[in-house]
Formats: sequence, structure tokens, C-alpha cells
Amino acid sequence: MHRRRSGLCHNSRKSLRKLKCFDAFILTILLIGVFSCTKKPTEWNTDWVLPLCSDTLDLTNYHNDSTLDNSNAYYVVDFHRTIVDAYLKDYLELPDTTIHQSFSPTIGIGNIPAGFTFYNAVETHELSIPDVELKKIIVSEGSIKLSVYNPIATAAYYTITMPGVTLNDSEFEETFFVEAGTQENPALGEAVIMLDGYELDLQGTGVMGSSNVSAFNILQTSLSITTDPEGENSSLTTSDVFELDAKFENVKIAYAMGYFGELSFSDTSEVELPYLDLIQSGMLDLPESPLRVNVANGAKIPASAKLTLLESTNQNEEDFQLSSSILNTNHFIAPATGSWSSLVPGNYEFTVNEDNSDLTDYIEHLGSKHRIGYDFKMNPLGFGTGAYNEIFPTSKVRVDVSTQFPLQLGINGLVVSDTLNFEVSQLQINNIIQAQSLELHLNYCNAFPLQGALRLKLLDENLNVIHTFYDAEFIASALNGILDVTDNLYKVYGKSVVSLDETATSLIPETHFILIEATLNSNSMLSPEIVSIPSDAFLFFDSFLKVTTKNTVK
Repeated sequence: MHRRRSGLCHNSRKSLRKLKCFDAFILTILLIGVFSCTKKPTEWNTDWVLPLCSDTLDLTNYHNDSTLDNSNAYYVVDFHRTIVDAYLKDYLELPDTTIHQSFSPTIGIGNIPAGFTFYNAVETHELSIPDVELKKIIVSEGSIKLSVYNPIATAAYYTITMPGVTLNDSEFEETFFVEAGTQENPALGEAVIMLDGYELDLQGTGVMGSSNVSAFNILQTSLSITTDPEGENSSLTTSDVFELDAKFENVKIAYAMGYFGELSFSDTSEVELPYLDLIQSGMLDLPESPLRVNVANGAKIPASAKLTLLESTNQNEEDFQLSSSILNTNHFIAPATGSWSSLVPGNYEFTVNEDNSDLTDYIEHLGSKHRIGYDFKMNPLGFGTGAYNEIFPTSKVRVDVSTQFPLQLGINGLVVSDTLNFEVSQLQINNIIQAQSLELHLNYCNAFPLQGALRLKLLDENLNVIHTFYDAEFIASALNGILDVTDNLYKVYGKSVVSLDETATSLIPETHFILIEATLNSNSMLSPEIVSIPSDAFLFFDSFLKVTTKNTVK
């Protein structure tokens, strides 16, 4: 029996022999190449982008400052600051005062039964308040500390009344129990009563309700003593001294009537315009903009007021003090009219303008910090009129400073700046240092009707400038751009590329912040053109580093 050879096996063997021959051929070629040729490295460049900084300079952050109003098509400067807003009652306080009353029997009484009551007459006390004549006050807060001393050998009830001191038409009255004592060591009884809401008639009302209309600064007290009904019998001698101390503490006044003397206060208020911190240098021409000062007198008291100082400090820490005939000149302020809920303050307004001051120079100083000094005086003419003063709970002295004008600017060399964080990884820094080339790309969109230049500066961790890119990019005015119908703003676009030298490249690792500066002008450097600022105007810029690195494989 013959075995038949498979055709498939036969062909496989032939194929295998052919592959072996081919492999040998390829191996021979490779060996020849290895020993006969020199290997060349493979090289290529890689470009990558590192975002540097981007920002939008506009005025929208300052709308809540109540200084810039963009409710219409163009910005309006609406500056309003309240530099004084003080309740006059805070400047008129009843000093801590202790009034003393004592009582001794004129004759001795041998044996007095339990529950025996004896009185003394009403005593009048004059409050020591220099230069102030108070006729009536209403207390907003405060207390009276009562201390009584019992020298007899039985306990007693002490009742203290104060004629003319009332709460809701009820006369002040306080009764408390005091233990027995001796003449050498009288027993002490104490109580603290809150006076909130009490009315004090300081004209000497008297026990029977009579009143001395010409009197002032007077308080009256009455003391009634009843021996303990359940105590022991006792006796009274002319040597027994019954004492009362009434100490007024921390009394604040809500309402007062009288003559308050030549009460005065003065101070200096500070006002900041934060957006001006961005302005570093240059000239600014503004339309004439008078400064109005309004003084409101919420008390029924004649008064006078004056400005004593108007000084500003700009970004460069340079001071400028306003010179004006208005300063240190007293202005009479009429008293308020009406009373309580119908009270209408007396008002007086005076204006600081170019005719009476160097206000234009003051504004163009570009101060972001302002100090305003003032002096306010009550009864500047004394008590000659014979009219009494009144201070109500709502009585205030209020001083407002304001000005308003369209933001129409003539600008020459105005420098506006902002500082941004700059953060890069160590890997990015290594790539920058080893870069084949390094380019700074800058794109901008300007919607301000101002032209100028944009410059970047590298800052270290202490905000020190370590490098400035002197190839500043020119920024065209939006007036030379095209109208964007989506927001109805004229805009101009631009871009530039700056090659970084080795110095700038080497400082990248030390850079922590980037300062962006925009130097702006309203077209003519010699005679700045007055332009209005649209309410949505902005300057947008975007920058990045283009890093080119060489890659090599040997």
C-alpha cells in the first residue's frame, strides 16, 4: 500500500525554503549597511503656547462706587460723599452726677412704734454742667444708683421720689427694705434703676406741680421712711442722720431743651476714589465742574460751618492742597423747623469753583485719596437771642460734598496700569530656558475713543520691575475703527509679535507678576481733543508666549 503525499505539505516546504533564502538576503543587506554607513540624528521643532496674561480695562467695576453713572450712552461723573453724619445728641451728655440728701429730726422722739412713717421736705439739687442750661431731657439709656443709710435700731422701708422725673406720666418712685443699723455703722440699702425713656423736668417742678420757668439744671428728691411694721419699737434722736445718694451713670440723651452753649466739633474725613489708583502719570483736562458743599442742621440751634482743608494724594504720593477763599470762612446755618416727626433741617450750600479756587488744578492732580477738614459750631453768636435750643432723636449734622459732569476727557500721556499674577510650572520654565526661540504675542481690542501704547513689565515677588518690554504696541483709537452693530461700539483691533532676547528669557523664572501699562492720549499730544467716554467702553488685551523647542533623536 502506497501512501499518498499531501500536496499542501509539499508546497509548505517549498515556501519555507523560499522564506529562509529571503531572510538571509535581508540580513546580509542590513549587515552591509551597519558596517558601511554612518547614522544621522533625527531632528524636528515643536511649537507650544504658554498663556501669559489677559485682562479687560473698563470702568464697570466702579459703578457701585456711586461715582460713575453709565445709565445713558456716555459716562457721567456723579460724585457724592457724606463726610459728616452725626447725631447731635451724641455730643450732649448728662455727666455722671451724684446728688446727696440728708435728713435729721429737729426734735427727738422717744418711742416710735413699728410702722411709723416720717418725711422730710423736698430738696433741690443743682447739676454741675458748665456752660449748658438744660430745662428738659428725655433719656435714651442710662441708670441711677440709689444708696440709703439707716442709723436706727429697727429695719425700715425707704421710698424715694423725684418730682419732675416721669415715665409715661408716672412720677419716679422706688421703695426698698433696709436692715437695722446704728449711728456709728448705719445699714446700707442699694438699688439700680434703669432710666431708659424717662423724662426729666429740670426747672424745679416741686411737690405740688409748680414750675419755675426760669430755672435750669435742677433735680429734686424726696425721702419717705417707714419703720418695719413687724419690727421692734425704736426711737429717733436729733443725732440720727438719714442719707440718700442718687448717682446718675452713663446717661445718654434722646431729646433735650435748653441752651447748649457754644458746642463745637471739628475733624478731618478721608475719601477714596479707588479707580484713580490705576492712574500713574499724565495730564487730564476736564470740563468745568464746581464742587458743591451742603450743610444740613437738624437741630433747632443756630450754627455755623466752615471747610478748613481740602487736600489730595495721587498715585505717586504727591500732595496737593486746594487754595480757595471758601476755606476757613464761616457760613451761617439756620436752625431746623418743626419738631419730632415734622422736623425739617436748616440747609446751606456753598460752591467751590474756578472763580474762587484752583479747583481745576486740584482735580487734574489725579488724587485718589482726599482729606476734607471741617468745623461745626452751635450758637456761634452766644445766647443773645434768648431762644432756647432743642435737639430731637433724629437731629443730625450732615455735610455732603458733590459734583457732576459728563466724562468728557482731554488726555495727554495718561498712564493707566494693572498688575496680574503670573504662574508657570517648573517644566514650563525648563522649556522656556532651553527654547530655540521665544516670542511674545499681543492682541488687543480697543473700544475707548483714545489712542496710545501698551507695554508689559515683568515683576518679581516683591513687585519690583525686573524687565520692561520696550517695544510697546501702538493702540489706535476706537474712533479710527469700525462700528460693531452688536453693541453699537466703535472698535479697533491690533496685534504684534516681539522676539524675546536672552535677558528677558532668563528672567522668566523670577517673574511672579506682570504689569500692564496703557499710555493714552486723545489724539493730539499738544492740544488734547475733548472726547466723551461711551458707557460700555473697554480695552481688551490677550498675550501669550510662543515657545519653539528643538527635539533630537540619535
